[in-house]
Amino acid sequence: MKAIIFFIVISSVFTNWGQQVCPVIPTPQVYKVIDGELFVAEGISIDRSTLPDASFDFLKMELVNLFSINLDTNENYPKIIFNELRNVPTDYYSINVNKNIRIGYSSQASQFYAINSLLQLVQGGEDNWYIKRLSISDSPKFQWRGLHLDVSRHFFSVDEIKKFIDDMALYKFNTFHWHLTDDQGWRIEIKKYPKLTEIGAYRDSTIIGHYSRSPREYKVEKYGGFYSQEEVKEIVAYAKSKYIKVVPEIEMPGHSRAALSAYPELSCNGLQQEVPGVWGIFDDIYCSKDETIQFMKDVLDEVLELFPSDYIHIGGDEAPKIRWKSCSDCQNLIKQKGLKDEHELQSYFIRRMDEYLSQKGRKLIGWDEILEGGLSPNATVMSWRGDKGGKEAASQGHYVVMSPNTHCYFDYYQSSHSDEPLAIGGFLPLEKVYEFSPIPEGMNDDDANYILGGQANIWTEYMESMDHVEYMIYPRALALIQSLWCFEKPSYEVFLEVYLSKHQDYLKKHNVKFANSIHFPHLKIERTKDGLNISFHGAYDNSKFQISQSNSNEKFVFEKQVVGSGDLIFLARGGFEERKVLNLRVKSLESGVEVNYTFLLSNLLGLNIDLVTPPHVKYNNNGSLNLVDGILGSKPWKGSDWLGFNVPNIEFVIDLEKKRKINGLRLGYLEDNGSWIYLPENVQVEKSKDGIKWKKASVYKIEELNSEFDLRRVPYKTRSRFIRVTTISMDIIPEGLDGGGHIPWTFINEVELY
Repeated sequence: MKAIIFFIVISSVFTNWGQQVCPVIPTPQVYKVIDGELFVAEGISIDRSTLPDASFDFLKMELVNLFSINLDTNENYPKIIFNELRNVPTDYYSINVNKNIRIGYSSQASQFYAINSLLQLVQGGEDNWYIKRLSISDSPKFQWRGLHLDVSRHFFSVDEIKKFIDDMALYKFNTFHWHLTDDQGWRIEIKKYPKLTEIGAYRDSTIIGHYSRSPREYKVEKYGGFYSQEEVKEIVAYAKSKYIKVVPEIEMPGHSRAALSAYPELSCNGLQQEVPGVWGIFDDIYCSKDETIQFMKDVLDEVLELFPSDYIHIGGDEAPKIRWKSCSDCQNLIKQKGLKDEHELQSYFIRRMDEYLSQKGRKLIGWDEILEGGLSPNATVMSWRGDKGGKEAASQGHYVVMSPNTHCYFDYYQSSHSDEPLAIGGFLPLEKVYEFSPIPEGMNDDDANYILGGQANIWTEYMESMDHVEYMIYPRALALIQSLWCFEKPSYEVFLEVYLSKHQDYLKKHNVKFANSIHFPHLKIERTKDGLNISFHGAYDNSKFQISQSNSNEKFVFEKQVVGSGDLIFLARGGFEERKVLNLRVKSLESGVEVNYTFLLSNLLGLNIDLVTPPHVKYNNNGSLNLVDGILGSKPWKGSDWLGFNVPNIEFVIDLEKKRKINGLRLGYLEDNGSWIYLPENVQVEKSKDGIKWKKASVYKIEELNSEFDLRRVPYKTRSRFIRVTTISMDIIPEGLDGGGHIPWTFINEVELY
């Protein structure tokens, strides 16, 4: 069969690149352009004494490296004139460009921010560099503008950490959350406990590929490393020169296997175990006994000497209680202290740490699990499981940093395309990051005053190199900083225009290995009366694509199922006796990126499905259309092509539009226990003539269903118009399994009739 080729032109809605579109990210509060330009190609003059040494060196290096512009004391060059301001907001700065460049600032940090904005204002090229005559005034909305980096799963050198900090500084991030300890590696030298780095900093093997792959394979090779105290001091000082504070994280009581491999006596059972080379959550955590509390105090004593930050992060997340339940020390402590259960025991553990840090003049911050069992009086909460924990903590008068996995987990996939490097799962495209607001919807003003800001988290299970880390962070970090800095950010379309016109090149010049995901063909799917309309979109205005069929199935008549209609392709819903598969190859004519799409053309394609049980907001891409869009869920899973539910029972209703004969259904379920995603136990099916009154249900055990093309067969035979499907999962994951004690996740993909 001959391949059929379509040329599609897609128009995107952008504002024109005009005088009032500011090229600076994050976008300043006030940006006004006047007629004319200030030409700076020959050089810029400055009074050397008006800048701290580090800021002067930074400005001088950037001007030379980016534009070959000299920074000098030559009076014939346009001047940068600094003026310290009083009675202005925290970290306020202003820039006025006319015959010279006048910068007002309220702090050395805001002086540095002004320099970074000024560098982004330079336009032109070759020997024709200029800055538009303009005025800017600006200050940040939030005081916590953070990026987190996990160095436990994969280790990065001192120079790589400095590069990470350099990139943060370009866009006015001011908090580096340094995740230094976890199950897979202890990364900071503690002189009182040398085995933490002698033993805990190294593992003998590392899992290959995704955690969910079965059977698992391992690279059997010693892996690890740690930072000496001198190296830590060097990095902290370097960050300070960029006006970035470093917040260390020392995990407790969970995520502690690396420490327990060095000092097994700190566990509940005292068993010697190795540093694990696999990801996940482990039952073995610190015992709550006094010896462990003293150990943690000793560790913190040395940490406090290295980090001047007000905040010390103690983790507190994902700590299974199974060992505590069978530990005599822990159970005796529960009785002695009159605690209700193991959750209150964790609260007691955290409260001891909070009291100790408060005595030292520091503040404790932890993940939102520290709310369980009662929040310690002085604790600050980092809300990662959505915004619920942040709302609860703020309502209790505790400060909060918002870092919800719905918008701020940069280890999630940026697109659904197969070209993306391996990631943990999830789906977080650039546009969704841009939707983030640190103040949750509906929060009252009093509670909103407790929101310090927000941050993105980079967990490195699947990131072995700093290039990969940068790929996952940028450009999403630029979308995030807009929410953390701007009082009123521009539309996403304007942001994207500025990014494409200015900051792709700016990142390249700074050797940032950013993602090109927004240049992949973006698939848009819409329901129609008899099937689906699909179209492809790109990042640029008038993006063009070449589309061709790549089926090898000669029996499939392409022309009868696919009709070109302007910029759309129509996929017809059919009464297929057999499943039909359509493979499309889509090539961007601008970027040359080519992506393959596979569609399962079933007899439910585009049909209306009523999701009686709504999916979790994090995994709700396209709603019920996700179940009948013809796209099978990928493995390793990406959030874009699965609907995720965090409740035991899930109900949806299929309207077949007329009474039809049914020989059965096929349902797509995901099994990835390491991510707490479990197969349901039963599937219940009912029928109805009117969608109101339902006939007796048939129940099928999931283990009896035969897997076919990743869809599980439900042998339900009937004639009906309405079909109600209820997926029934276990209420709670049993202790001892991944996610024990929590509600399991259920992920559903395509639904078929046969």
